[in-house]
Amino acid sequence: MILVSTLINAVSSGAEEKSNRSQGCGRKAPRALSTSIQVDGQTREFILVLPPSYDPGIAHRLVFAFHGRTTPNTRVRKYYRIEQKSKVPTIFVYPAGLIAADGKFSWYERSDPRNELRDFALFDALLESFSQDYCIDRDQVFAVGHSLGASFANSLGCARRSVIRGVGTVAGRIWDIKCCGPAAALIMHNPKDDQVPVSRGLKARDWALSQNELEPPARPCEPRDLNCECYGPPQAPNPVIWCPHAEDYNRCGKFYPHLWPKNAGAAIMDFFDSLPAQYQP
Repeated sequence: MILVSTLINAVSSGAEEKSNRSQGCGRKAPRALSTSIQVDGQTREFILVLPPSYDPGIAHRLVFAFHGRTTPNTRVRKYYRIEQKSKVPTIFVYPAGLIAADGKFSWYERSDPRNELRDFALFDALLESFSQDYCIDRDQVFAVGHSLGASFANSLGCARRSVIRGVGTVAGRIWDIKCCGPAAALIMHNPKDDQVPVSRGLKARDWALSQNELEPPARPCEPRDLNCECYGPPQAPNPVIWCPHAEDYNRCGKFYPHLWPKNAGAAIMDFFDSLPAQYQP
């Protein structure tokens, strides 16, 4: 278990500031992977995945993957398929939400101020802890999610713009959060979704366009099988991609337009790969 009582400031020496390498660079990694952390007096669990050839001398991309209201982190790790689609050294973390009064998972309390949702603190604590123990490129921190996890990732990306490079989400919304700057976004949503209406996905898209100072028209772009449209010039530092996909049926043949598209994991990781670096090491 990791005990985090205070958040530790990032190293600010000249070379590390330029490339934004974390404090853990050059340090030997812990022998065992941690699976829990103390945040605000609660034990919070997570799944941490390092690349097979983890090298403490290489700054790694860090991807947070958030699950939905009814599906635990163990299951989304399997169907997101983002680990299998990663082409660069990446550390993945799958936090576990808490069980709410209705027996389903949550990332916030209903009484939370919108700019201080409960599990923003979980993200902050995990990011700082991993930054101390592992070599992280702090300019390559991303959030992924589906359904409620997508709504949380979108909102987290807005509230933590200073540390999140971009988000990749499916079938989510965004809560009324005060944003603090631009970040790239890939947002997928089936127009037939009967659990989270597409109007909420469009609101998340429009929020991203506003924050990144991008305007229509959009142009068709990859991945074409997800009906994606790109906003901003090809060289835009913080592009927005909107994908109103048409995958209506799950693998069992059931009509379920709220699903995670089969190529969503590859699309998200390719999107993260395509983003220009914010700093040159």
